[in-house]
Amino acid sequence: MTGPRLPRPLAALAGLAASAALLLTCLAAPASAEPGGSAAPGEGAPGTIVQVTGAGWPAGTSVHIAVCGRLAVNGSVDCDAAGAVTAPVGPDGVVAGGLTIGAPPVDCPCVIRMATPAKADRMIVDVPFTVLGHPTSEVVKDAQPVRIDLVDAELRGGGSWSELFGWRTRRTLVLTVRNNAPDPVKDAPLVVGWGEGATADMPITAPPTGTIPPGETATFRVPVELPPASYGDFVVGGRFAGQTEFQVAFTTYPYLLFGVNLLALLALLAGVRAAIRRRRPKTRGAAAPQPPASAPAAPRHLQRSALLAHLDAAAQRDGDTLVIDRSSLLTYLDGPPLLDTAALDRFLAVDGDTTPLPLPSDPSTPEGGPDEPR
Repeated sequence: MTGPRLPRPLAALAGLAASAALLLTCLAAPASAEPGGSAAPGEGAPGTIVQVTGAGWPAGTSVHIAVCGRLAVNGSVDCDAAGAVTAPVGPDGVVAGGLTIGAPPVDCPCVIRMATPAKADRMIVDVPFTVLGHPTSEVVKDAQPVRIDLVDAELRGGGSWSELFGWRTRRTLVLTVRNNAPDPVKDAPLVVGWGEGATADMPITAPPTGTIPPGETATFRVPVELPPASYGDFVVGGRFAGQTEFQVAFTTYPYLLFGVNLLALLALLAGVRAAIRRRRPKTRGAAAPQPPASAPAAPRHLQRSALLAHLDAAAQRDGDTLVIDRSSLLTYLDGPPLLDTAALDRFLAVDGDTTPLPLPSDPSTPEGGPDEPR
């Protein structure tokens, strides 16, 4: 016996509701596949970029990726925390990220650890990886991790004549560390670089570190050399044993080179100014009136014969009389005060009038004058 049938529209709505409930149930069910991961390439020296991919991870979360030594049996203390990256998981559960391989703080065998955030249901996948050049030793569970403390980091040198003239800038990084772990540290990697501003991204070859006994300190000296004409603010930094970071800032300016360039610029400007002044026409005041070409300049020591000679050349004849131009006479007498012109004016002026000088007597004329009887 069957119950009453629902109207056709209500039956359609009920079917849609059942389908939606089934779809939500499927989405809420956890994925049965376990997360996985891979790395390409599977080996590389520090500085190698590795593409890490994985599938089956919870959608919407993130995965922490880091290279670890000693198979990461002691957790994050075995990993290169400074070089770790975080990659998001897509809707399809796929994660991908690029990891720059660093030197883990402990010996290999090494892995690339992929892990979700620390929760009760945390997922961890370790992908085997070989760090070329990194030491390898036996894995000991619960071994004390490496603990390297920074004692001092400083730059020495600078201020040489070559640096002040813009040649190569040289410094020496002096790094002192202490091994506070119960075990000796052997051949721990020392990564050093320099850079402009605040990022030390230019690598520098560092010396081998050797063995540091427990509780002992070790000092390393790393030469630092910048290219010519470097000036401004710089830093030198890096990591020791993959965990102990350090950074030192310094400033360099080629002051003497700046001074030489400034002097050269001033000399160039002075030469240009002198050339312009030579080409510019002179605009001084009007020239003083020159005496007639026929009248000679006043002698240093005025003599009576010289004065009479000038008067003969410059005076105009008016019959038997010589008319003297006062301005011409003063021009002739211009120069050092060799003659009392005021006395001469008094001699020439009679009652405000200029008295013409008589013509010199003719040597052939008798002493009594032309009107006297011979």
